[in-house]
Amino acid sequence: MNYTDEECDVIVADGLEGLNYKQKRAFLCAADEKRGEHMKYEQLLIKSLGGGVYNKIKALFRDGNYRLGVLEKLGKRGIKCVALGSSGYPALLAKTPAPPLVLYCTGRIELLKTDCFAIVGSRRTPAATLAACKKIAGELSSCMTVVTGIADGADSAAMRGALTTGNLICVLPGGHDCILPSANAGLLKEAEGKGLVISEWPPHTPVLRYMYTVRNRIIAGLSRGVLVAAAPKKSGALITASYAADYGRDVFAFPHSLGISSGEGSNEIIKNGAALCQNVLDILSAFGLEYKTEEKTLTPQEESVITFLRQNGRSHIQAIASAAGLKVFQAVTILSSLEIKGLAARCGGNMYESC
Repeated sequence: MNYTDEECDVIVADGLEGLNYKQKRAFLCAADEKRGEHMKYEQLLIKSLGGGVYNKIKALFRDGNYRLGVLEKLGKRGIKCVALGSSGYPALLAKTPAPPLVLYCTGRIELLKTDCFAIVGSRRTPAATLAACKKIAGELSSCMTVVTGIADGADSAAMRGALTTGNLICVLPGGHDCILPSANAGLLKEAEGKGLVISEWPPHTPVLRYMYTVRNRIIAGLSRGVLVAAAPKKSGALITASYAADYGRDVFAFPHSLGISSGEGSNEIIKNGAALCQNVLDILSAFGLEYKTEEKTLTPQEESVITFLRQNGRSHIQAIASAAGLKVFQAVTILSSLEIKGLAARCGGNMYESC
């Protein structure tokens, strides 16, 4: 990938070790001798880093072989960089208080310039909510690009739903070579092939605890709105929603039944002003978008089962079979078909509910 001199400066500066975010931004100002205040930034860095350290970093930054090596390593790893200030950088993210200096990308970087919507939630999201999350992500991805993390639970469900179209951006908490949880490596590989995987960290950067919160500002910053699928009282999903509110973005949440701890945070933000979301139309209508639903053809037995679930809520397989006049094994087959169609979800303990 070809970069301008200005983009190279940002990419090389971002990879310099020993500097925090503010120091990297200050260093770029100090290195640009066309800026009238470059000496002021240089003096600030010398004061905070020490003259010897600053001069070593400055020499490294200007070393042609070092600069070339940085870009070659990224290219060999298959990483494409989108630097702050470049034409490919997402406009909404650039307007946030602390936009990443570089987005390290694998996959379809053109997705960064599309309308995005985030779906986030707890690792311990109930099965029915996971099914609804996957369904709404698939529907949304036909109109917008779905943005999410890579954790188990709601993130993974959103990934699977959006992969049906490939309009998906996954945001990593660390570098591309340090994937957590490792169990989702296969799913993430599929996301790289069909969608886009991004990080604000160079590939070798290990994941540290604070990076999850820092990452969440990117998920919110990329997106026109955020849906919280499920969240307990303390949750990274709520942090993402808080960032979104601070950025003036729309916040939505699935409602949850009483007594479900993984939904207490979701219900709380609805009480505090988040929009209650029951289906994809609640989201799309807020942005003036339309969604053409496809009628799902159901057999009479499927109609009977799904009607029972919609009227009675979460039910045991035996009650479902009895109400529909079916053997239990027949009801299992029909419920599996309804799961595939995104209309029913298994909740554990032979319990099912409608989506």
